[in-house]
Amino acid sequence: MHKARFTPHNLCSYRTTKSLSSGFTLIEMIIVIVILAVLAAVAAPKFIDLTKSADQAVMKAQIASVAAARDLVTVQLTLHPENLNANKSRFTLKSGQRIRIRGGYADGRWNNTFVHLVDVSKVGQVGTNDCDAEELDFCVRHRNSGWFRNRGFADNASRGRGFVIYPQGYNLNSTKCYTFYYTPNDSVTPTNPEKPITGSDFSEC
Repeated sequence: MHKARFTPHNLCSYRTTKSLSSGFTLIEMIIVIVILAVLAAVAAPKFIDLTKSADQAVMKAQIASVAAARDLVTVQLTLHPENLNANKSRFTLKSGQRIRIRGGYADGRWNNTFVHLVDVSKVGQVGTNDCDAEELDFCVRHRNSGWFRNRGFADNASRGRGFVIYPQGYNLNSTKCYTFYYTPNDSVTPTNPEKPITGSDFSEC
């Protein structure tokens, strides 16, 4: 029987012919990898921007709901003064839930006030500046007047309090990506009651 003989040259030619007929050549593979890398570099920032825009849209909707709830509570206080307790610090909702009142407005507290007023999912109060709880999409943290004064949201004489909402994966103090509710009223019955404010800072989202 005649056996085929492969010299180094024949072996090289055999392998090259084989690779051409069965798949990509090394050059083709390199070109594909380069194209994929370029596409990834272009598409990834756009995807990240879309994600950030989605977070901002959700936070804008959340704080709009908070502002609407604040105004609705003010109306309810006028229509149903009998639901306000003696020292004017608690108001009973139609649902039976009691919320805190300060200066004739909904207090700047999340866990015992606004959690009963707005319908938001995967939002929870935390005790740390890092929003890293896997079950939450957004975190809420109570802040005193100093936090709001330091960021220009309250004047130096203000002694109120409020809360801040910020997204998963962010740190409240090191990144400007949040919405907030702040009541400048320093007591249940201040001398000159002021309407609580809402706002946001998305400059570092």
